[in-house]
Parts: sequence; structure tokens; C-alpha cells
Amino acid sequence: MKNGWQKVSLYGLLAFGIGSVAVSPALVTAQKSAASGRQNAPVATEQKVSDSYQKALEIVRQNYVVELDDEALTKSAVIGMLKTLDPHSDYLDRKSFQEFNEKQQSQYFGIGSQIGTRHRATYILEPFKGSPASRAGLRYGDQIVAVNGTDTTTWSSDKVRNLLLGPRGTQVTVSVKRLGVAEPITNTITRDGIWRPSIPSYYMVRPNVGYIGLTAGFQATTSQEQRQAMFELRQQGAESFILDLRGNGGGYLEQAVRVCDQILQRGQKIVSQRGREGLGFDEEYVARNGATENFPLVVMVDRNTASASEIVAGAIQDHDRGLIVGESSFGKGLVQRIFPVSNGGALTLTIAHYYTPSGRLIQRDYSSGSLFDYYFRRSAGGDVATPQKRTDERKTDLGRTVYGGGGIEPDVKIESTDFFTAAQNRLYHGLFLFVRDLVAGKIASGPQFKLNGIEYDHKVKPNEFALSEDVVKAYREFVVKFYKENSDYGVTTAMIDENLNWARRQIRYEVFQAAYGTDKAQQGVADQDVQLQRAIQEIPNAADLAQRSWRRNTATARPGEK
Repeated sequence: MKNGWQKVSLYGLLAFGIGSVAVSPALVTAQKSAASGRQNAPVATEQKVSDSYQKALEIVRQNYVVELDDEALTKSAVIGMLKTLDPHSDYLDRKSFQEFNEKQQSQYFGIGSQIGTRHRATYILEPFKGSPASRAGLRYGDQIVAVNGTDTTTWSSDKVRNLLLGPRGTQVTVSVKRLGVAEPITNTITRDGIWRPSIPSYYMVRPNVGYIGLTAGFQATTSQEQRQAMFELRQQGAESFILDLRGNGGGYLEQAVRVCDQILQRGQKIVSQRGREGLGFDEEYVARNGATENFPLVVMVDRNTASASEIVAGAIQDHDRGLIVGESSFGKGLVQRIFPVSNGGALTLTIAHYYTPSGRLIQRDYSSGSLFDYYFRRSAGGDVATPQKRTDERKTDLGRTVYGGGGIEPDVKIESTDFFTAAQNRLYHGLFLFVRDLVAGKIASGPQFKLNGIEYDHKVKPNEFALSEDVVKAYREFVVKFYKENSDYGVTTAMIDENLNWARRQIRYEVFQAAYGTDKAQQGVADQDVQLQRAIQEIPNAADLAQRSWRRNTATARPGEK
């Protein structure tokens, strides 16, 4: 049996952005692989296809209503070709490929802040710890009004972000408008490398229960981060763990395998991939070292848990190693390989399917329907596509029934309350502006919420930032007035009243984010996270499953594998 994850290429194996990707180390390898796949194609046929494309390109170039760029035309043609194959084969231009590689290294270059578009303007939501933005004193609610002297008051956050990013050591001048300060505050900031962990949050969610939020993708440091998180939580008394994979769209397959190696027993299969016969893309991955102790485990998934995350959840479920709690995962079982091209971009081309240890292919059907339905009807709260009937029935190690063909079905299904409805998406603009006033000390009924910037490494206390009825009343008055003045949002007073419970939680989350950062915000409202609270309740059942699975696998282990 191959122990494939010992043989990692230059880039490694990836399951990225709701897609699994195996990356080739050099263009020559890509060219050889492509050539071997078409070695039986007649040369005359290839020439005919090439001539047809060149003819079509020439006609468009000479006759279209406006002058077109050859490179843009070729890029569009390549993207169109790839999109006829499957939803995950794609083309990355030079800039996108660079950003792709930076993300997989958990690092990018810029000022180090989370920004977002709120009510047609761009605001700072969080300056990251130790970042240039933090050192410059930027804070939650600062509106970015100019970058390098260019007015950005009406720009989207994506457009502003492009100006903030840049090579390490270069400078960018950022002007922000802050409540309570008459004139814009201008800082010249030196860009630096910004490291973002794949496990942004881990803490003791209950006595003896450690929470690990593996929510930011499987990146180059993920398995090391998990090992450190588990070690520190054990030092604090953790005997059981909750692994949160919600919203995790994928990343390095190698790292997913290494994460499983810390949980499963030695020799247990983790995942296998199968490609076209004769191309050498088949591979099987097993736990090389395995866990040295048995512990109760609950894994949380949702509709945006995809690819590498589904590999981890599927392996744990198939081996009865832990209970899966939440919603059906995305359903992405295609493996891509990255083929760099001469212009600095790359193709991500599907080369194989991956299968869970029981033999499940979890890829959802994409043969009918639009790409919008494939991606977004699975992601928009209250607008999830009707699940298809499952026919691929499999069994776990202990004989439990599981199904392939549509993501990972949780053992305990509970819907998330975190996805905004259409009404809440519209209400959020007014809510954000209210919180901006609240933390700036502009709300008379909430002086205790006034902040003077962000505090890192804060230990969250129970009932911190609890909202009084006076603050909720002030919120209602604020947004009623706001949406009367901004009637194009289509928000009614009835909508505001129907969503007051949602607003209570969201206001508190935003205040936590402003005070201590996004990671602490999740912890601060954990008591209102219905999926997390159910995961905690399932710890005794997870302990029972872990015991039965451990006994079964220890009894059947080959000599030397115990």
C-alpha cells in the first residue's frame, strides 16, 4: 500500500477553493502529461482544430464592433473550453495565480486588515495583530476615503483592496474618516508580509472540551497548527475535541491527510484518488503514524465545507472515529492539477476523482443546471437546492449506512442560523452603521460600548457586551430612520421588527469584532451558535463511538500496527 503523502511535489497536493488540486512542479511535466493523454489523436485532427480556432480569432479581431486584445480573446476561449468540462477546471491569469500561491502559503503582502463594503463605502473591519494597519492605529469603522491620494469614498472593497496590496517594503498612503474626528486621518504605511492562520481560533468551550476552528482553509502550516492547538488545549484540560470545518472550502490535500493522521489509527485509509487509466494519477493515502490516544471527537460541517474538508470529515465518519454535526457539506470530489503556462498564469484541470475510505464519491451532480445554481444555491441561506436522492450506499467500519454522490451527510443534522436571509442582508448595512456609532460612543444608551481601538489576546468573559433593552430600542430607532432615508433598500419597519433577535446577536458579534477581532467574536457569541451547542451535547455519544471504533480497529490491526 502506497504511503503517497511522503512524495510531495514542489507545490504539493491541493484541494483549493471548493476544489481539489494536485499541482505539477514544472510546465514540462504538464506538457508531457498532456501529450501522453492525446498520443492517439491524429495529427491531422489537431491541425484542423488549430486552424479553425485561428480562423475564428482572425474574423473576430478584424470585424468586431470594437478593437479587441488578442490575449483577452485567448483567455476567454480557454475559460470557455474549460467550463464545458466541469465547474472546477479553470484558468488563472498571472495575478490570480500569484494570489493563489500566496494564499496557500498563509501569507500575502499588504497592510494587514479585513475590509468590507457597507452602504456603498469601504470600511476597516479589523486590523490584524502585529500588522502595519494595526501599528498605524486603524480600527473598526474607519471609512477608507482615499488611497495614494485617489478618492475611494464610493469604491467597493475589492477595488480598494487592489490598491492596498503590493510588494513587501513598498509604501501606501491611506486616509480614513473616523467618527468623532473632524478631518480624515492619513497614514503612510509600509506594506509587509501578512500571515493568516488556517486555525484562527481555538479555546476551551466547556470544561474538558477543546474547540478547534479549522475554518480558514488547509494551508501550508495547517497540520502544525492543529498539533499545537491540541497540545495547548490538552494542557488546559481538554479530554474531548470539537473540530470546526464550517466554511472551510479546501486547501492542500497533503495537509488534510496530515490532519487525519493525528486523529485516525495507523494504517487506516484516508482517501484515494482515481484518474484516467494509464495516466498515473491514481493514489491512495493512509495514516502513517496515527493517533497515540483515543479521545471523543465531534466534527462540524456546513454547506460551505468542501473538498479537503470533506476528505477529513469523510475519513472520520467512515472509520466511525467521530460524530459529524451540522448540515450536508458542499459535495466536491474532483481533483485538479495545476499546469503553469508561459504567460505566468496556469490551468487548473480535473485529472481524477477522490473517494472516501468506504468508497464514496462525494461529488454532487453538475450535469444539469447553471454554475450559479451549483455554487450559490448551496450557499444562500434559505435557498438551498433540494437534495438529490442518494443511491450510492456504503457502510462505515461499524456498519453504519452512509451515502455518496452529494457531500457528507451529518450524523446529527442541525441547520445553521449564521447564514443571512435576503432581508437580513439588506438590514445589515444599517446595523453596521449603528454599531459604528455605538463603539464610537455616539449612542447615549450605550456608553459602556465605547472603544478606543482593538485589544488583542483578550480572554473572553461570560455575558460580555450583553445588550440592554435600551440599546436594542436605540438600534430600532436608528435603522427605522436610516431605511426611511434610504428607501432603495426596500426595508420595512415590519422587517426590522421580525429580525430583532437576529439583530441582537449580530450587534454583539460586531462589537466583539471591533473590540477584540473576528476570532474572539466567534467565541464571544458561541452561546448562541446552535450547531456548536449541539456539538457539545453530542460529546457523550462521540465518546461511545470512539470507544467502539478503537476496540474494533485495535482488535483487527495487523501485527505492528497497534
